[in-house]
Amino acid sequence: MKERADLLTAADYARVIRPLLPREAFAPATGHLGRIGLHLGIIIVCYLGLRSTSVWTGPIWCICIGHSLACLAFLAHDVSHNAVIRNSSWRILLELLLWGLNGIPPTLWRRLHNQTHHAAINTINDPDRLFVEKERSPSTTLYARLFLPSRRTLKYSPLVFFHFITYIIRHSISALMPGTAKLSIVTSKPKYSLRQYVLLIVEIGFIGLLQIGIWFIVSQDWAKYAWASPCALLVTSSVVMTYVCTNHFLNPLCEHPDPLVGSTSVIAPRWMDLLHDNFSCHTEHHVFPSMNPKFYLEVSRLLQEHFPDRYNRIPLHEAWRRLWLQDEFIQESSSEL
Repeated sequence: MKERADLLTAADYARVIRPLLPREAFAPATGHLGRIGLHLGIIIVCYLGLRSTSVWTGPIWCICIGHSLACLAFLAHDVSHNAVIRNSSWRILLELLLWGLNGIPPTLWRRLHNQTHHAAINTINDPDRLFVEKERSPSTTLYARLFLPSRRTLKYSPLVFFHFITYIIRHSISALMPGTAKLSIVTSKPKYSLRQYVLLIVEIGFIGLLQIGIWFIVSQDWAKYAWASPCALLVTSSVVMTYVCTNHFLNPLCEHPDPLVGSTSVIAPRWMDLLHDNFSCHTEHHVFPSMNPKFYLEVSRLLQEHFPDRYNRIPLHEAWRRLWLQDEFIQESSSEL
């Protein structure tokens, strides 16, 4: 664990940076609703295209569906942080649809990501962190070597890119286990209230109904359904994990949450930023979770100007090169200040 006397909070950084940003940066990004409609349209067209063509065209439709689902996941992420619409009723319904299409119960996401990960970024209580050395066991070792990039993982293993799917599955199972019980391959489990427990079950049922609907849309053909949903979600996970692996896996575990010390932003090609809602700017998101992502690059410039010794932003390819060189388990304690 990185024990630094100078760890700061998101509020500390925001006090310096926010006065330098335009007011519209914090207004709802309602234009994202158009992008949501576009990707929903692409997905429906692909379902219908898969229905009316040979199953051998499945890989083409699958890639298009999977990419649009990933874009919807990035947009759902913004919706969940109130960056798109502020009406709570519409936000909840939109999350249910967007996260549901990606196989994610919205209650699980809000509890893990919004309420826990953001509050405990890259600390021992962060459900998104890597395993620490004291958690080494046959199950965690196997999981780390299959799904987490390190010098012990089979280099360029595609399973690393499917970690987002296994993340949702293992946390869903743990959330439904009683009390503090959890799977050994889950790093940290937040508490779930009875209401949240019931909502999880209802949302999982809704996800099941969506999958049945997809099966009917693609003419009740199991091979076409495999391309339309399970395989498409593998594509989705690959797109998402291209960024997520670099967000925190390169950073030391901290004693207290510090978004600059505990996260990394990456420099991605401009076309990726345009398609993926500036998701490469992850540190910026942790400082201003509900900000319009269009302004993240300006936040990046200001963080480099005001906190150059703390801010981590490196090219995407360099981030991935470093991921394959690190240890599979991280140290929980360190004397380094």
